[in-house]
Amino acid sequence: MIVVLDRIIPETACPTDTVTDMSAVNFIPSLEEQTLLTEELTFITASSIIQNLDQMNDVFEKIYPKHLKHRYSDHAGLKTKQYPIGLFDCNENKTQEVIRLLKDLTQKYVPLKDDEIAEEVFLGGDRLTDERIQGAQKAMSNAGTGKQRLQGFISKIEDWHRMMNLLEAIAKLTYSTSSQSDRGTVYYFRNLLNARNVKHDVKNSFRAYKTLYYTIFDAICCILFLREFDKHKMDDIINLPEGFENISNDEKIAWMNDICRRIVRKWFFDNTDDIFHAIRAVLKDPDHPENYWVDTDQDGRFKCHFCEKSYAFVGSLKTHESIKHRHTVSTEKKESKSLSKEETDELMNHVLLIFKLTALLKNLDTAIDMADGERSVRSAKYELPLFNKTNKLKYVIGCVHLIELSESTLNEQQRERLIANRTVNIQGGKNNNVAMDEYLEMLNRDSKNITSGHQTKESIIAHSKHFPHLINYVKHYDHISEIRGRKGFHRLPSYKIDVEKVAKELLEIRCFDYQPNRKLKCRDISVDNDIYQNAVKGLSTMIYRHKPQTPFSRLRNKKY
Repeated sequence: MIVVLDRIIPETACPTDTVTDMSAVNFIPSLEEQTLLTEELTFITASSIIQNLDQMNDVFEKIYPKHLKHRYSDHAGLKTKQYPIGLFDCNENKTQEVIRLLKDLTQKYVPLKDDEIAEEVFLGGDRLTDERIQGAQKAMSNAGTGKQRLQGFISKIEDWHRMMNLLEAIAKLTYSTSSQSDRGTVYYFRNLLNARNVKHDVKNSFRAYKTLYYTIFDAICCILFLREFDKHKMDDIINLPEGFENISNDEKIAWMNDICRRIVRKWFFDNTDDIFHAIRAVLKDPDHPENYWVDTDQDGRFKCHFCEKSYAFVGSLKTHESIKHRHTVSTEKKESKSLSKEETDELMNHVLLIFKLTALLKNLDTAIDMADGERSVRSAKYELPLFNKTNKLKYVIGCVHLIELSESTLNEQQRERLIANRTVNIQGGKNNNVAMDEYLEMLNRDSKNITSGHQTKESIIAHSKHFPHLINYVKHYDHISEIRGRKGFHRLPSYKIDVEKVAKELLEIRCFDYQPNRKLKCRDISVDNDIYQNAVKGLSTMIYRHKPQTPFSRLRNKKY
């Protein structure tokens, strides 16, 4: 475990808005938040185009910003101060051992005054660790004091595991080994680029999968940019506006952003202001089957729709209405699609689906790199329906907790600490941040090599604070990571060349020219370009069931 000092100290009066009672609609992005996403994706799209189109690179490489300015930009480049506290002998599967660990950590690291908690400390990890800490707090919830209830720690999920699970959800919708003969699919491009490191589960080849999706995304961005000028080859010369070389750098950047904003509005938002309008309509409608039961909650009891009786649990109300009133709620039908099967262009829809999903992934990834905590937390609202759609229920719960903590449950100072301090920077530079859990994974990976000289568990734990990479990680980074000059001649893969290969293939199959009844052979991947199609089923219940009332013991509300 490591202790990380906050780089950003909260102000006494935090400008963050307070939402006293969040409804289900507050858990999806508002129109204002989608406007912010438009600007963020505009920056990401422009950066991809500048990186991969030679003509645009020559013009914009030195003038286009590398960092998207945000509220915490002034602190993003500061190195993080961290202190190793060693390894602990604890089996997370056993609640009793987690309780013992938290008691030990509380006594050592939580600020106390008169043996009472003076200030809570955030304890981060993946969703499973988060759940087990809450389980330990729940087991001690009847104790007499906050210290005995283990309330010195507020558990939270970190961003890297969330990003990895988002990529797993994306792969579930778009990646299938049976699509190898379908040009334009992810697995087809995996074979085309000979990306043999993309194999097995996403969690075992995370960076390889991410690089493959980013390659396809960058190629799509370049193609959509070329289409704005009616160009159809990567090396076609774009006619810049007359006198372009004489205008200021700010005007050049504005020109690029205007084009990229147009691309984002057309191809990501489908020329609408609200890509969540269907989900929003369901969550707002008290008569919709998804809200039929949860909307009857009145002061903690669920009232019958037909008589004056009320019940403490939804299940009891369902049984009452079924037996007493002979009433059952029909299951929700799948959302109808605007086009018939004969009119659908499955290839175009699938490529657009890849573009939209990867844009959300890259938005979270760059938010972490730039230490933009607000964007990172806001991203959870876009991920929540996707996790629900792909049945990643643990991260549905994690997103519900993160959104609720960042907007309602915590006080103003705690909210800003949670949002602002989500990354570690070990080398300096505004774009060189990593998520806290990713940094810890790096340390754990290297620890396996270092601990090989210790033969017993007791020896490893006793010396864990003295491992060189924990005491002075920066000095030893090159040695531990085996970064050294290569001998001989090696042909390394070129990312830019791979982007050109993908773009050439997509241009050849004319994937963005609508062709009715164009089909994909593989039936295991999604062919709907609406990324939130059929994502609302059960969402309202999951939100109300897992919406926390306090920062501690955030286990499910059994009433739902």
